[in-house]
Amino acid sequence: MTLPNQPLSFWRKTTAETHFPQLITDISVDVTIVGAGITGLTTALLLKRAGLKVAVIEAFKIGHGTTGSTTAHLSEVPDAGYQTLISNFGKENTRLVAQSRRAAIELIAGFVAQGQIACHFQRVPGYLYTESREEIEYLQEEVQAANNLGVTASLTTDVPLPFPLHAGILFPNQAQFHPMEYLHALAGAIEGDGCHIFERTRVTDITDDVPCRVYTDRGSVKAQNVILATHTPIHDLFHLPDLLLMTTKIAAYRSYVLGVRLVEKRFGPTSPIPVGLFWDTAEPYHYTRTHTDSAGQILLVGGEDHKTGQDVDTEACFQRLEEYVRGRYEVSSIDCKWSAQLYEPVDGLPFIGKPGVHSHLYIATGYSGNGITFGTVAAMLLADLVQGKPNPWRDVYDPNRVPVAGASRLMTENLNVATHLIADRFKSDASRLSEVRPNEGKIVDVNGEKLAIYRDEAGTIHALSPVCSHATCIVHWNNTEKSWDCPCHGGRYSPTGQVLNGPPINGLQPKKIAQI
Repeated sequence: MTLPNQPLSFWRKTTAETHFPQLITDISVDVTIVGAGITGLTTALLLKRAGLKVAVIEAFKIGHGTTGSTTAHLSEVPDAGYQTLISNFGKENTRLVAQSRRAAIELIAGFVAQGQIACHFQRVPGYLYTESREEIEYLQEEVQAANNLGVTASLTTDVPLPFPLHAGILFPNQAQFHPMEYLHALAGAIEGDGCHIFERTRVTDITDDVPCRVYTDRGSVKAQNVILATHTPIHDLFHLPDLLLMTTKIAAYRSYVLGVRLVEKRFGPTSPIPVGLFWDTAEPYHYTRTHTDSAGQILLVGGEDHKTGQDVDTEACFQRLEEYVRGRYEVSSIDCKWSAQLYEPVDGLPFIGKPGVHSHLYIATGYSGNGITFGTVAAMLLADLVQGKPNPWRDVYDPNRVPVAGASRLMTENLNVATHLIADRFKSDASRLSEVRPNEGKIVDVNGEKLAIYRDEAGTIHALSPVCSHATCIVHWNNTEKSWDCPCHGGRYSPTGQVLNGPPINGLQPKKIAQI
């Protein structure tokens, strides 16, 4: 769904929309995949090549979730860091993580080469750098950890950025691309020969049975297996309880991105913006890359992450990010800005495979800020699991692992959820409807009942229950993206209550003010 005034990513602005049909009848396939982002489409193509019939169901359009709003860093370097993963999972498991991420980059490179996909795929160096002397020792130890795992890495003071910094780690042979161009090519290769893609088709229920059935707002799909490639598993509170348990192991965050053109004289016509992937060690963390289009090079800088639904003024996140960029680069213009949803796992690694007792249902979630790489890892693993093939990465990403190393964060994140579940019921933003301005939303006390009130640009009031349909937390208004965001598990809704981000399946309940 594209909302009025919603900031679109650079990728979506520069790519035409796809036009696949809606599901309008009942069909049968071997595997149903819910979600048409990097995980869903990569899995679908791998399964099609293995001879299976696949149906991909997408609530909006291809790439309109997080994949189309990523900055598309293809990297073997996990956000959690190698030292942390070794501490949490051991050296051999962390070696498997590094190997899986390298395999994901090479799978993408292979798809691009085989299909001659024009998606600006480029091999680039990656740099983890610090602006603080105190972090140099950490970088030295991270280099040693990476090398011990077989990852090529070296300490350097030659990080090609135009501002002072103390040191960095060079990780050669990483990659970047245009994610929407890549997705469109995958979709074109999937459709046909008994395989289908359905857009603008919303899932309303799922049964994990023999066979499984996925119900939508227009038809249903029967299959032997179902893959939820929805970034976080979609479900309601009382159905598929193992999926509710999964939401306690991940936390939803928003991350912000600016697309910036720099003053040409800063680098000169023969010295473009540095090509590479750049990640700092600051708090908050920032990530940077470039892309070249017909107007030249654009710098994509992201950061300012916070828990979804828990920042009162989301516009301030963009402002802080702009201050960070202007303090380090000579900016000519800011061409675009957007944000995206990510899910942080409590122990540092995604959860990929069968959750709980489910025998035919598969999930992939908790990619942190590494969705393109981990999403491709997930696709490779899921394709093997569905076919009953052995895969060396199975255990390390098992959704049923007990996150012992993440126990402290598990407790902290879920205490945060419990606090919002209770405390937010006693809060409101306004006591009168007149306090809600056009194109604004507020939680308003109306005749003793709290309502989520949105006044559209024409002045019409839209009244909704503020209770998230997933786990009954109270939603908060996002003033930048004009959405209702749940602070508990990251469900997001349009101003008029339609689901934008899972885990909820159902929208916010409409209310009639006259009846109150």
